Parts: sequence; structure tokens; C-alpha cells
Amino acid sequence: AWTITGNFANVIHGLNANHLTDQVIQRSKRMILDTLGVGLLGTNTEVCHKVTQYSKIYRSDISSTIWGHLDFRLPPLYAAFVNGVAVHSMDFDDTWHPATHPSGAVLPAVIALSEAFPQKKKISGLDLLLAFNVGIEVQGRLLRFSSEARNIPKRFHPPTVVGTMGSAAACAKLLALDQLQCKNALAIAASYAGAPLANAATQTKPLHVGNAAKHGLEAACLASQGLQGNKQILDMESGIGAFYTDYNPQTLPTLQSYPWLLDQQDVAIKHFPAHLGTHWVADAASSVRRKLVESNNLLPLDKIEKVILRVPEVKYVNRPSPTSEHEARHSFQFVACSALLDGSMSVQSFTTENIHRPALRELLCKTQLEHPPDNTPSFESLYCEVSVMLQDANMISDRCDTFYGHWRKPLKKEDLEKKFQSNASSILPAEATEGIIETVYNLEKVEDCSVLSTFLSGQSARALSEKLSFL
Repeated sequence: AWTITGNFANVIHGLNANHLTDQVIQRSKRMILDTLGVGLLGTNTEVCHKVTQYSKIYRSDISSTIWGHLDFRLPPLYAAFVNGVAVHSMDFDDTWHPATHPSGAVLPAVIALSEAFPQKKKISGLDLLLAFNVGIEVQGRLLRFSSEARNIPKRFHPPTVVGTMGSAAACAKLLALDQLQCKNALAIAASYAGAPLANAATQTKPLHVGNAAKHGLEAACLASQGLQGNKQILDMESGIGAFYTDYNPQTLPTLQSYPWLLDQQDVAIKHFPAHLGTHWVADAASSVRRKLVESNNLLPLDKIEKVILRVPEVKYVNRPSPTSEHEARHSFQFVACSALLDGSMSVQSFTTENIHRPALRELLCKTQLEHPPDNTPSFESLYCEVSVMLQDANMISDRCDTFYGHWRKPLKKEDLEKKFQSNASSILPAEATEGIIETVYNLEKVEDCSVLSTFLSGQSARALSEKLSFL
């Protein structure tokens, strides 16, 4: 009988490189470059050190690159896990609508898997691009099976639900699984899916993306061994429907001229590492600061009576006095006060010294949230208004409807590159950083995508001249 799960398997199996449009290729290359930079920077975080140490017990003969490390490698599963954790370790990775972090669940899995193929089967850059885009597409389609998914989530963290499925689809594509195996990969992945949102703003949240990458890869490998699951996993309320109260699955478009969701809906790429909702707040608060500062460029702290933030009601980003970097990254209040004090946000904003400085604590005490009824908790439509009330009863306000980096106002190519350079250069030598940029920009022409992993490990280009036929 005809099923939605069968329809998905058919599309995952049937999509080929000719289906990719120029815009999908361009957008996905930006996502890939950004994700690699964010992942490289994330290798320095405490949570990434912990999962790396843990994963070292799983060394084996078949291995894949751990980004930023020349000295050791891990089996593909654990490489996908560790690199996925690195990508989300600072909440610096891309965000889509309906809400999820699409790239981090897929890219570490397909890169790790591409290295594990026997030498006679080279995976090209185009193979990698196609698999990556299949993984992004599956996530976007599944998110559209629920209208509650259009809002910022309340119960499950989306990368653990749709990201796991997207990773499985991408790995199934790279492994060239047949339709039955694709169905099984989705079914197996569904049994690995789902994590409660309560672990947001803790060290465990980055594991959500690492697990999605790892579990999708594992599901595809098990399906390739013939392991079976429910053939109607996408059709049933008790399948993927279990994660949504309003699950309403639809069939995918036909393969003739396949319309990719990434063509219609770009992603947001962050210019500082915190929950996407805080980016509106940072923008509005920085504008208010410009109106407030005097010639000495200092905020008149003593004259501020009250700071009011008009934001959507998102409980897990309402944190009046965050004590850790993970809480600070999920706090409307922290980002507003930091942007008021400093004029902008950066990676440095979340250091322990900055989180605990007295001026910030003082400002946090004066800050309150309001939730206007028209401010819906959706990354498509939310806004933020920041008002600072002064002792002389003057009120200085500003509003942000679209921050720079949102899909309505995408980062310019040079700013995306600057972000990548700044993230990657703290981990890799300049030659490797340049090599990644060059390789990603030419990905559809690269004959053997293992060149990317060589650069990601920190090896310099001289060892690679024979691999780089496209340069």
C-alpha cells in the first residue's frame, strides 16, 4: 500500500545532483562554511572537551577526523557525535523556520561517513552537497507537518526530533540505500529521536545536536545491514506524530522538478553565539545605547531607572539572573543588558568575567520583561522593543523587527567569511582555514571530498596538492 513513509523513501532515493538548483547550492555552501567555523571554535569549549575525553574509549581501525585535531581520530559514529556537539556547544550554529538548527545535525554525520568509505569509492563534493541537502530538506518537510512547530518549541528540542531524521536521510543518501532501506533508516532513527527542552541552557543541550548526527548515521548503517522498523513511521500518530499534538503529514512534491524548501526559505546565520530570539534584543538594545551614551562613550548607569523588554513569551529564554555561559546564551535579559553596556555582542560577551561584572548585575536588577499579545513566539514574526526609563522620567526606546543575519537580512558574503575566519583561525593554521574556504566554495567541483577533512584536522595544503585538482 502507498504510504507517506514510502513516498519519503522514494524521494530520498530518487533525488540526484541534477535536482540541485544554483540557489540551493549557494545557500547550502554558506551553511556548510558557517557550520565548520562554528564547530571549529566549539572544539575549545568545556562540553566539547568532556565528550571528546569520553569518546576516546571507542577508538577503532575505521576512523574519521575530529575537527581541529591532528593527533587523534575516532570511529565515524563518535566523530559525528563529537563534531556535532562542537557545532552546537555555543549555540552559534544556523537556525531555520519552522524552528530547528538544521546543519549541525547533518554535516558532521556526512563528513564522518564520507571518510569511512573504502578507498576505491571516492565521495565527491557533489555527493556530499546532495546528501547534505537531502538531510536539510527532510527536516524542513517534517517541520511542516505540525503548525505548532512554526512557533519556538515548548516540549521537545527540534534538532533531536527532525535533526535525527535528517541525519538518517542524508547518510542513507550517501550510502546509496535502496527504498526499503531508506524506509528502515527513517524508522530506526525515529526510535532515537526526541529530547526534552528542559536541558536547554545547560551543558547537555549541545549533546542534542551531536546525538542527532550520530544517531542518524547509526540508523542508516543499521538499515544497510537489513535491520527493520515500522514501515509507516511517518504516517502514524504513534510514529513521528508522537512528538506533535497536531501532526498532519503530507506527501512530498514529485521528482520531475523538485522544489527544495531551502530555495524558498533561507536560514538565519548568527553573528554572536546565543539563542536566536536574543538577536532581536541585542539589535534593539544597541540602538537604544547609541541614543543614550554621552561623549565619553559610557552608559549613564546611575541615571537608569528601569529597562523594559517587550519580547514574545518564551519561557526558556526568560532568565533574569543567569550564572553560567549556557544560561547567559538563553537569556533575553542578559543579552539586552550586555548590549546596553557594550554596544554590541560577541563571543567575548559570554566569558565568566563579563557575566559576573557588577555593572551588568546592577542593570539586570532593573530589567523587566513584557509580552505584548501581538508578539508571537515565531522566528518569522517576533519583534523586540527595548525601553530605558531614566530618572528624569524620560523614556528612550527602539525596536527591532529583523536583525542582521536573519533570512530576511542575510549576512553579506564578506561578513560570513569574516565570521568563519575569526572562528577557525583560533583553532587551525591559516593555510588550512584558507583551504576550507576554497574547498567549500568549489564543493561541486571537488573530486574527493576527503580534502575537506584533511584541512579540518589542521593539515596544511602542501600535503594536499595532488588532491586539489580543481584549484
